[in-house]
Amino acid sequence: MSVHLVYGDSFLVPKRLSDLVTESGASDVLEANRHRLIGPQTNPDELLSMCNALPFMDDYRLVLVEGLLGTAEPKGRGRRRASSDDSVVANQWKDLGEAIPHMPDSTVLVFTEGSLSASNPMLRMLKPVSRVEELSAPSGEALARWVKSTVEAKGASISPTANRSITDLVGSDLWTLDQELEKLALFCAGKEIQESDVSELVSQVREASIFTAVDAMIEGQPGIALRLLHQLHQDGKEPLYIISMVERQLRLLALARDAMDRGVPQNELKGRLGTSSDFVVRKTAEQARRHPMSEIILRYNHLLEADLAIKLGKLEPELALELLVGDSSLQR
Repeated sequence: MSVHLVYGDSFLVPKRLSDLVTESGASDVLEANRHRLIGPQTNPDELLSMCNALPFMDDYRLVLVEGLLGTAEPKGRGRRRASSDDSVVANQWKDLGEAIPHMPDSTVLVFTEGSLSASNPMLRMLKPVSRVEELSAPSGEALARWVKSTVEAKGASISPTANRSITDLVGSDLWTLDQELEKLALFCAGKEIQESDVSELVSQVREASIFTAVDAMIEGQPGIALRLLHQLHQDGKEPLYIISMVERQLRLLALARDAMDRGVPQNELKGRLGTSSDFVVRKTAEQARRHPMSEIILRYNHLLEADLAIKLGKLEPELALELLVGDSSLQR
């Protein structure tokens, strides 16, 4: 019996799943021995039945379960579910934890998840009976090394300044980084990717930079935020437009955080946020998980004050933008 739980970054988890399936020897199993279950739709009896069944004319039975542990996540950031809720989840799935050690050696069971809290009752249940891997997106020097190795895997190379430029703009969104590095590698056709190439070619970076700038503002990194917003200004965006972009993102962030705190499923976020962009929904959801509502509201209220000061003629837009980013009273 081989049981794995892989959770964390939405780019790294699918790649690790592919490697795990290959490593287990179950990559070529017959379709009849391959099962995929989706979180809220997963029934304990059905899952146990699949895992206990011997494979049909094959060496392995592969069972993939996506998003199941997320159904047991605490509703609010930093808050525990009521103990009765924990008991309901634990009782519903306790047979699985007890049954795993006795399942056939031919079964390969893999759980995949997004980010999970340490208090997740199913995570605590599975840790003693499965191989658990938490995959976090790299940051800082580790992110720069990831960019360098990713570019090299695509048959290209990247200068240190170009590396810094694209990671400053995109942050640790590995999906966007991978897509843009693919385009840069093709565009440069064997030449080293330069900072000018990043400025010229990257398409989603400007929108992605707003997410990164808002993160930096909330996390007390005004230098990064100012550099990103100034880059937008140099690209021809007026300060009032940049402020409106920040306002829009903070509003979406508040809506997403509220939806998560209320337990709204992620597949309903698109309607809640009023956008048809999968990119915006994914980025906003990832960002909302990192920031409590209190910090989002504090920053949003300060932005509204800056906007009012501009309209009353008390501040020029350029100065208001810098004060908005650098206000030390809002740093953590």
